[in-house]
Amino acid sequence: MSVARLSTAGRKILADVPTRIAVLAGVGWLICYAILTVLSEDNPSRAKFVGDVLYLLPIAAGAIAAAVAARRLTGRHRALWRLLAIAYGAQLAGELIWTGYDYLTPSGPPDPSFADVCYLTASVVTVAAVLVGFGGGGRLRQLRGLLDTLLLIASAGAMGWQILIRPQLSDGMALSNLFTVAYPLLDIALICCLGIVGIGGHRQLPLSVRLVGYAGGLNAISDMLYTYQLVFSTYASGSWVDVAFEASATCSFVAAVVAIRFREPAARRRTFDRGFTVLPVLTATLASCTLVVVERVTSGTTSVLTLIIVGVLILAMLTRQYLFAADRASLATELRHAVQEQQRLAVTDGLTGLHNRRFLTERMAAEAGSAPDGHPVSLLVIDLDHFKTVNDTYGHPVGDVVLRESAGRIAAVCRTDDVVARYGGEEFVVFCPAADESQARALAERIRQSITGTPIVAGGTRIPVSASIGVATRPAGAADSLMTAADQALYRAKTTGRDRVAVAAAG
Repeated sequence: MSVARLSTAGRKILADVPTRIAVLAGVGWLICYAILTVLSEDNPSRAKFVGDVLYLLPIAAGAIAAAVAARRLTGRHRALWRLLAIAYGAQLAGELIWTGYDYLTPSGPPDPSFADVCYLTASVVTVAAVLVGFGGGGRLRQLRGLLDTLLLIASAGAMGWQILIRPQLSDGMALSNLFTVAYPLLDIALICCLGIVGIGGHRQLPLSVRLVGYAGGLNAISDMLYTYQLVFSTYASGSWVDVAFEASATCSFVAAVVAIRFREPAARRRTFDRGFTVLPVLTATLASCTLVVVERVTSGTTSVLTLIIVGVLILAMLTRQYLFAADRASLATELRHAVQEQQRLAVTDGLTGLHNRRFLTERMAAEAGSAPDGHPVSLLVIDLDHFKTVNDTYGHPVGDVVLRESAGRIAAVCRTDDVVARYGGEEFVVFCPAADESQARALAERIRQSITGTPIVAGGTRIPVSASIGVATRPAGAADSLMTAADQALYRAKTTGRDRVAVAAAG
């Protein structure tokens, strides 16, 4: 995020009183909690109270605020915060269970305990919340983002297992070790989802969602410190790791308050997502090589399990590249359709759906240059009689209905090869590239009768409409004079009483 955007977000928070109070309360709580942690270092009972009871306050506040956000918001924001409310509730349940074990049993929580199940549930649901919250990024892109995430997790997990964890487990893998390893992996999943599906696929993220991401990052750092202490040292409630967890919970609480107060628009999808296209593939390739090389160096062989893992990673990479290509192909199709639509709009009248003056002029010029000498071409210029009176009497919206209905009636009686265009205002033109004078006159009469025959119903009113039509026919080589001749014929039709067809003299 740029400094300018960060300062804008900061001003946005500080301008709202409830949000400002939430931020100040969160910062004040973190300072107080850090001080209490220092004061409790030499007092185990006080450290337990700080780490088990006071520790629950921002987590409970975040769960309540998320539930309120889930009730008040709509659309994808509601789905996002419903899942986050479940995740924060599961986190709170896990902490309550941990506190109960810590106070009610002499040996403290078992390893693993049901609290671990709640913690893992919270992590999994948070990842799901991010995917749901960014579902508008497109199905292929979302699926690729999920696969990128899984590739990074599987690669990091495989390398971490082979290099760091496996050498420490000479006595075998216990269930508690699996839970310990799962925490940082799920945190990596959250960060990857935010990066790949969120930041990579969208122009700008809502402030509340960015705060959820910051909370996830803080939680990931805390989990890594917690995992390190469990593997190489000992963990006890009230340690400095809990301060980092508290910072994550406080950030989640502020995120929920921001979501409630500002009702932010959904994240806007990028046309070309950044997608971290190289990172997942490079990580998976590095992991595959590392697994094989480390095992060959340490044991002299490559196990079947390692080969299976490498095969799965390679298959995932190929699938990921296929999804990337499919996403780009889908985007290319969208862009092609968009270009075609722009081309159509460039030669189409927006009100009536007929061709516009530009298309008519280009088509007449093309016909003049390609038709055989002496080949007759005709032009009809149609003007709705007293159309200004319709606008003045009934209003422009009714006038637009009359124009659209008249355009439909004109197009309905014309031939397939005829070019029907709105020339401007209440004036329409029909270019007939293969019609002599008698055919053009007959077509003009059919058009006049079609317009005049039935009143147009607009705004609950039956409005009688008539049209004056000028017709001109010329050899293809003299098509440049068609418009002038047809205009003169139209003028004669209007000055001799309107609601009639006038034909220009042969040129």
